[in-house]
Amino acid sequence: MSLFTFDPHSERIALAHRRLSDIYNRRPGAEIAIVEPGVTGPVPGYTLTEQLDDLEKMLVQAVSWTNGLGNSDNDWPPMINTLCGVTQVAEVIGCPLVFDGDGNLWTQPAITDIAQVWDLTPMNPREASLTRRLNEWIDYAQRKIGTEVPFWTMDIQSPFSVAAHVIDGTDLMCACYTDPDAVHHLCRMITEVTIAIMQDHIASMEHPGFPGRNFPSISENVGVCIADDTPLIMLSPEMYEEFGLPYNNMIAEAFGAVHIHSCGGYMHNLDNLLKTKNLRSIQLHAGPGEFVLPATAEEDHPFNRARTQVALLVDSNIVSYGDAYRGRAKDHYTDYILPRLHAGPHPHLILQSPGVGQDLTDAEAGMRWTRERMTGAAVTK
Repeated sequence: MSLFTFDPHSERIALAHRRLSDIYNRRPGAEIAIVEPGVTGPVPGYTLTEQLDDLEKMLVQAVSWTNGLGNSDNDWPPMINTLCGVTQVAEVIGCPLVFDGDGNLWTQPAITDIAQVWDLTPMNPREASLTRRLNEWIDYAQRKIGTEVPFWTMDIQSPFSVAAHVIDGTDLMCACYTDPDAVHHLCRMITEVTIAIMQDHIASMEHPGFPGRNFPSISENVGVCIADDTPLIMLSPEMYEEFGLPYNNMIAEAFGAVHIHSCGGYMHNLDNLLKTKNLRSIQLHAGPGEFVLPATAEEDHPFNRARTQVALLVDSNIVSYGDAYRGRAKDHYTDYILPRLHAGPHPHLILQSPGVGQDLTDAEAGMRWTRERMTGAAVTK
């Protein structure tokens, strides 16, 4: 008996795939996609530790999320979750893994001095515990539930972000000035390992979903996701162009296209980000407390340049609300997000709903409310 409570071949899910394909490929006349990844049915809430120890628990957790997506009026198609990629490459480079008391996974630095990078030798990825367990999970899940529903490919961490795992972040920043050759050597090593791991990961799935974690994904290979948190946020434009962009470009060339996720305010590097080869889309947490949007579409502003060049995944969180919208997610969309998006072109836009609250009783209501306002003639409460 199937564990899925929805029809993977329904017209509604097919429509979501078509909308996202049009957006990621920047086709003329693409419709706005309204998404909500947090739609779930009953979920057991197993910790990562529990799931890694018991693949059946991982399966139950993953299918619960998939059913929630499949049973909602959502442009985020159902996916089978795989493992988060934050610590996987770092482990292969040599970082010890650490589980905290809540079942969360962290790493410890592999080296204490940037000069030690010359002695680093990555392990065989298939011998690393997380990569091996990821492959075991994909094999297990494909045998148990089949491959009608795509598997959500993991997120690639940008090489400089992984470098901040391998050596303390402060020491890495200093080394950009004191020993840039060593930093470049480390980033190149990480990039080569990342590409090899991701190629093997994609090949292990009969039905991978692209671009992968952090983005609503489809069966069509539209490129892969890079999570580029540390360098986009922490580096100056000059340093990002030297230590971040070249290695993301290597990944973009290897996989044909990339989609960039980043938490935080990275507006100072957005023009740099637009230089990324084969860039298809970017993701941002929009709001006065994080990624500040321009008030008008006429401003000479990086966001206004971006919206005409790449697809945008726009969402928000309690940080991006800022003090002005604390606890008022719907007002944040009504007064801040939607007017700024309506003010300019939005031909290739994926917009997450504000979620639940302020008379939006559930996720379906939030998506319906958002869709009505983005397709209507005016933005009103």
